[in-house]
Amino acid sequence: MKPEHIKKKTVFLSIGLIIVLGFAVYGNSLKGNFFWDDKYLVENNTYIRDYSNVAKIFTHDIASGAGIEFTSYRPLQMLTYMADYSLWKLNAKGYHLTNILLHISAALCVWWLISILYGDYLLSSFCGMLFITHPIHTGAISYISGRADALAAVFVLLCFIFYIKHINSGNAVVYILMLSSYALALLSRENSLILPAILLLYHYAFKKKFKINAFLPVLVVTFTYILIRLLVLETPMPHVLRDTSLFQRLPGFFAAITNYVRLLFLPINLHMEYGDKFFKFENPQVISGIVIFFSLMIYALRKRNSNTLIFFSISWFFITLLPQSNLYPIDSYMAEHWLYLPSIGFFLIFANAFSHFYRTEKFKVFGITFFIALTCFYSYLTVKQNSYWNNPVSYYENSLKYAPDSWRMHNNLGNLYMENGNQKKAAAAYKKALSIRPDYAQAYYNLGNLYKNMGDTQEATASYKKAIKINPYFVRAYNNLAVLCNATGKSAEAITLCQKALEINPDDAYVHNNLAIAYYNENQYDLAVKHYDKAVKLGCKSDGEFLKCLEARMKR
Repeated sequence: MKPEHIKKKTVFLSIGLIIVLGFAVYGNSLKGNFFWDDKYLVENNTYIRDYSNVAKIFTHDIASGAGIEFTSYRPLQMLTYMADYSLWKLNAKGYHLTNILLHISAALCVWWLISILYGDYLLSSFCGMLFITHPIHTGAISYISGRADALAAVFVLLCFIFYIKHINSGNAVVYILMLSSYALALLSRENSLILPAILLLYHYAFKKKFKINAFLPVLVVTFTYILIRLLVLETPMPHVLRDTSLFQRLPGFFAAITNYVRLLFLPINLHMEYGDKFFKFENPQVISGIVIFFSLMIYALRKRNSNTLIFFSISWFFITLLPQSNLYPIDSYMAEHWLYLPSIGFFLIFANAFSHFYRTEKFKVFGITFFIALTCFYSYLTVKQNSYWNNPVSYYENSLKYAPDSWRMHNNLGNLYMENGNQKKAAAAYKKALSIRPDYAQAYYNLGNLYKNMGDTQEATASYKKAIKINPYFVRAYNNLAVLCNATGKSAEAITLCQKALEINPDDAYVHNNLAIAYYNENQYDLAVKHYDKAVKLGCKSDGEFLKCLEARMKR
C-alpha cells in the first residue's frame, strides 16, 4: 500500500474512533432533562423561541429572556439554543445531542491541532481519544447550560489552527477565518480572552518569528469585544458574589491546582459545586498546590529547549486556566468544567507517553493495553456520571455530600422537590439555603412561589418583597407579586409593579401578559389589548379565554 494511502487510512480511522467514542460515552446523556440554569437559558427563555429576537440576544445577557439577571454575555451560545428550539422545541434530547456533537467537534479540533503542531497522527489520536472519554468533561457536556465550554473551545482551537496555517502560508483567507473564529469564541464564552496569550505561547515554545502586523488585529478584536460587553452589560467580566482581596483568593488557586491534578489522574467523586471557599496558606491542599505549581513550571522551563512538547503542554495548562484561576474574583475557587481547555495539556503529555510506548517494540503491547484499559476506565466513569446528570434529585443530593453548605444546591434541590409536589421538603431546602446565605434573593423568590402554590398569599407576598429588597432588579419577583395583587383585587398595585419590572426589562413577555390582566381588571381595555399583543409577540402563550373576554368587553 502506498504511503499516502496509509496516511489517509490512519486519518479516517482516528477521526472515526473519536466520533464513535463520543457517541458511545455520552449516548446515555440523551435521557437527561432540563434542570438548574437550563430553566433560565432554555425552558423559560422567550428570546430563543423566535428568530426575530436575535438582536435582543446580542444586546442582553444570557438569561434576560427569562427575566433573570446574569452577567454572562454569550450570544452565540443563545443562538445555538434558538436553533435547537426551532428543531426540537422543548425536547431536551435534541439539546443534549447538540452538546454531544459540539464535544466531538472539539475533540476533532484537538486532533487536528496536535497533528499540525507535531505532524504525528498517533500522538494526536491518543490525545483526541483521551479528551473525548475523560469524565471531567461531563459537567460541560451532560449539562445543557454547560454548552459554552465546548462551543468556545471549538472556536479557540480553530482560531489557533488557522493562525498557525497563516503564519506558515501567509494566506489572507485563512487569516480572516482565524479572526472570525476568535470573534465567535468570544461570543461563546468569556474565557476565550486568553487566546492572545496562547498565540504568544506558540511563538515562544516553537520559536516561530513574531509578526506584529499579524498579531495586532487579534488585539483589535479583543478590545472591541470588551467594549461591546461594557456597553451591553456595563461590566467587563461577570459580577462577583462578594468583595475579596487577592491575598484572600490566592490560596484557593493553589488548592484548586491540587484538586485539578487529582481529578485528571483519578476522576472520581465528581460534582458541580465547590463554592467560594477561602483557604489559608498553611492548608495542606494549598501547600501541595504550591509545590505542584512551581515544580511543574520549573520543569517546563528547563525542558523548553530539549522537549518542546513538555514545555508547551504545561504552559498551555496554566495559561488556559488563568481566566478561572480566581486571581480575578469569580464565584467559586474551582469547577470541574473549567478544565475543558486546560485538560488538553494534560492529555498531550499522557498521549506522548503512550506513543513512545507504542513505538518501542519492548513496550508496545504494554502501551496499547494500558491505553485501552485507561480509555475504558474513563468511558465507564463518564457513562456512570451521565446517569447522575439524568436524575437531578440524585445529582443534587449526591453533590450535597461533598458541599453540604452550598446554598445553591439546597435551593436547586428545593426547586425539584417543588416540581415533584413535595412541598414540605421544598420549603425545608429553601430555608436551609437562606440559613446559609440570608441575602440569597433567588431562594426568597422560590419560597414565594411555593407559598403561592400552597395558597398562602401572605407568606408569598412577604417572600417576594424580601427578594425585591435584596435585588431591586428582580423582574420575576415583581411580576409574581403582581400576579398575587391581580388575584386579590389589587390591580392598581399590580400595574405599578409591572411598570417597574418593564423599566428593568421592557421585553419580558410574562410581565406584559400580567399587565394586560391588570389593565383589564381596571377597565382600561385599550391598554390591555396593547400589552396582551406585546406578550404574545414576545413568545407568551396565547390565552384564548382571556382574549374572548377582552373582545367581549371592548364591544360593550
